Amino acid sequence: MIKGGLVAIIFLAIVFSLNVPLPAESRLAATDVAVESTQRISFDSIKVYQDEVRIEQPGLHYARVSSDSMAPIITHDSVVFEKVPLSASEIRVNDVISFYEPSVDGVVLHLVIEVINQNGNAFFRTKGVANPDADPWLVPYENVKGIMVGTVR
Repeated sequence: MIKGGLVAIIFLAIVFSLNVPLPAESRLAATDVAVESTQRISFDSIKVYQDEVRIEQPGLHYARVSSDSMAPIITHDSVVFEKVPLSASEIRVNDVISFYEPSVDGVVLHLVIEVINQNGNAFFRTKGVANPDADPWLVPYENVKGIMVGTVR
C-alpha cells in the first residue's frame, strides 16, 4: 500500500513538473477592411508557458528601440524581434525593417512606404510613423538588417 502511494506521488510530481504550453485564445478585430498580410512566424512555433514565452524559429534576433520615431506602436525601450530576409522580394510595403543608415551612422527601424526597383536593385523608401515626412534616403537591400516580426512594450 505504501509502495503504491509512493508511486502515485512520484507520478503526480512528474506530471505537474512538465512544462506544458498554455492554450491560445482567439481575438477579433472588428473591421470590413481587408489587409494583405505576410505570416513570417508560424503560430505553432510560438509556445507560451506560465513563466516564459518561446519562439522556436531559427534566425530570429532582437533589439531594444531607443527612440520614438515609430510611436505609438513602438516606443523607446520597446523590444523588437526581427527575421533576417533571404531576399529583397520578402520585403513589402507596410513592413517595418531595420537598416544601417550611413548618414546617421546607426541602425534605424522604420516603416517601408515604397519599394523601388532600379536597374535590378531593390531600394526601400522608409518613414518613421511619428515623423511627418518620409526619410530623405533610399535604403538599399544590402543595408537591411531585419524585418520586424514582433514587439514587446
